[in-house]
Amino acid sequence: MLTLLCLNASAQTVIDSLELRLQNLEESDSRYLVIITKLAKEYAETQPDTALILSNKALQLSQSFEDGKLKGQIYIALSTSYSYLANYEQSATYSFKAIEVAEQYNDTITLIDAFNNLGIDYLMQEEDQKAIDYFRQVESLSKQFGDTLRWGHALNNLGMMASYSDEIEKELNYYEQAASLFQAIGEKEGYANTLLNSGTVYSLILEQYTKANELYDKALEVFKEIEMSSGIQNTIQSKAENLMYMGRNAEAKNLALEALTIAQDYKFAQDEVYTYDLLSKISVELGDYQAALEYLESKNEIAAEIFTEEKSRQIAELETKYQTEKKEQELAIASLQLIQQKREKYFLSGVIIFIVLVGGFIIYSLRQKSNLKQKLLGEEIENLRLKINSLLGDSDSIKLSLDELNQKLHQPLTEREFEILNLTVSDKTNQEIAEEVFVSVNTVKYHLKNVYEKLGVNNRKEALHLIVGRS
Repeated sequence: MLTLLCLNASAQTVIDSLELRLQNLEESDSRYLVIITKLAKEYAETQPDTALILSNKALQLSQSFEDGKLKGQIYIALSTSYSYLANYEQSATYSFKAIEVAEQYNDTITLIDAFNNLGIDYLMQEEDQKAIDYFRQVESLSKQFGDTLRWGHALNNLGMMASYSDEIEKELNYYEQAASLFQAIGEKEGYANTLLNSGTVYSLILEQYTKANELYDKALEVFKEIEMSSGIQNTIQSKAENLMYMGRNAEAKNLALEALTIAQDYKFAQDEVYTYDLLSKISVELGDYQAALEYLESKNEIAAEIFTEEKSRQIAELETKYQTEKKEQELAIASLQLIQQKREKYFLSGVIIFIVLVGGFIIYSLRQKSNLKQKLLGEEIENLRLKINSLLGDSDSIKLSLDELNQKLHQPLTEREFEILNLTVSDKTNQEIAEEVFVSVNTVKYHLKNVYEKLGVNNRKEALHLIVGRS
């Protein structure tokens, strides 16, 4: 088991104690801020949504206090909450903010915690080398400053990293070192975790099932002593799997069912999925294929619920982010408008009138020129069209000769292109042409492009000029 920031012996006991102390404090009391930050960290593993709410509240309250150093631990609480919600990008963002605060106030503890969280976030994103680098920084700093607790957790995490590169001996060595450190300071949760991790190596990798069983029993004893439900569930589940490998399938099933009950009672959804999968495998070994199928269906159902909830959470988070950014933009615009209004009060009314008059005159002149240009262009095209009609003796439409026109061209027009050209010079829009010949406007434009290229012109006006000249 990797270690984020669950550094206390009994999480629920600590939570109950913190909540009790919180009831006797006002939000204006700096101690309230300290406790709500600790409470957020304790909630992170089992109720990350609650932890995130508490962390954000702590961040908001921190604006009223001058203790900048405490903000580093608030960022750690936010990072931890997002990490347990599998939002590793946001988690890393707050870890880096915590590092900035830690460096500013020379806060080694916050620095170590930030490095630890970054290591886990990168591990979850399968960037193993980055994860190892951060865990090694945690190990170095913890050892240097005599923080045995964090040193032990760093060694445990480095052991997990060694497993990914199949360095089994190195992995077990890390766990043994971590276990010794945890025992020396009486850190029972950390000690139990190293036993559980070691048991997994002996079971899944070395296939020394008896040794693994002994380690699982020791871990389970410690987890029960500190009443850590997640540790109990994981250990029972691991022991059940180990018994299955030993061929003790009936015992394995009973333990797996016990692990399933704990996962359901404490809403460990992901563990519930894994336990259903394990029960399905055990049922196959027992020859009970109907039960195996039912367990598999339950597993898929829970997995689908987790997926739906995760997507809903992501959508809600994006919606919140969008609304926040939208509100910030609206406030920024309102602020700018207010500033502009204040500035305008200092302008002389005569200057404003002058600007309005000059601007209006310029706009009027530009519009007049544009209208005149359009009028002249329209008259020129109309005159050209009238000239064509006069030459061809038909005032209603222009009927050009395809053969005569093609004799004068290097690249002859097709019948469709000629038809489009004939309609074009007869004062029809592209839309009208498209409707008449039953094609799309884009097809009309395509044919006109080819026609203009073959005629050696660029637009309708030049095409009219050319036809007049050749008529």
